[in-house]
Amino acid sequence: MGTLKSHEKSKDAVADILKGKPADSDKLFSYFKVFMGDRGVAAITPSSRYLVRRVVKALDLEHARDVIEYGAAQGVMTRAILGKLHKDSKVLAIELNKNLFESLRDVSDPRLTVYNGDVREIDQLAPRFGMGSADVIFSGIPFAFLSPEDRHTLLKKTSHLLKPGGRFVAYQVTTHLIPLLKHHFKKVRIELEIRNLPPHFVFTAFK
Repeated sequence: MGTLKSHEKSKDAVADILKGKPADSDKLFSYFKVFMGDRGVAAITPSSRYLVRRVVKALDLEHARDVIEYGAAQGVMTRAILGKLHKDSKVLAIELNKNLFESLRDVSDPRLTVYNGDVREIDQLAPRFGMGSADVIFSGIPFAFLSPEDRHTLLKKTSHLLKPGGRFVAYQVTTHLIPLLKHHFKKVRIELEIRNLPPHFVFTAFK
């Protein structure tokens, strides 16, 4: 009975979020407890094809030429966007973890530049690699692991780096990023992809 009630609270929390309503904290906690309580579900795994498709759709890459990726990991998303981008596009993919970065280096494409470093230095890295501004920036890094100050600073740098009309897409396990995105961007679209372990929210923020 308790599990059933948790699932019902979960559904209510998700419905509120997708409608743009503030989520009840107890409902939201129940939602993530269902998925995060199991170690296998909470493990770090490559993004599912469903999450990849949803993120790629949110990026709207048809007219994008300059793209930056935060937290490229093994390159699952990187490979997907390269398959959609124009031949004259440029992609800067940044990954902090050295082991994941080694896997990322296996992605061979002349349009791609990979860098082992910290996205919090993006204001210095982008010009260094010929990215004075970007059409699209997307992120898989867990913003929850950053300090509140670093979250604000990174989003400020991100917004500044985007061209007018550009977009920032972040796929995250929690909803804590929503107020920050609304502070730094004109409009934020919220989606949920449950066919991923764990389920992810996909936020699209427009400059």
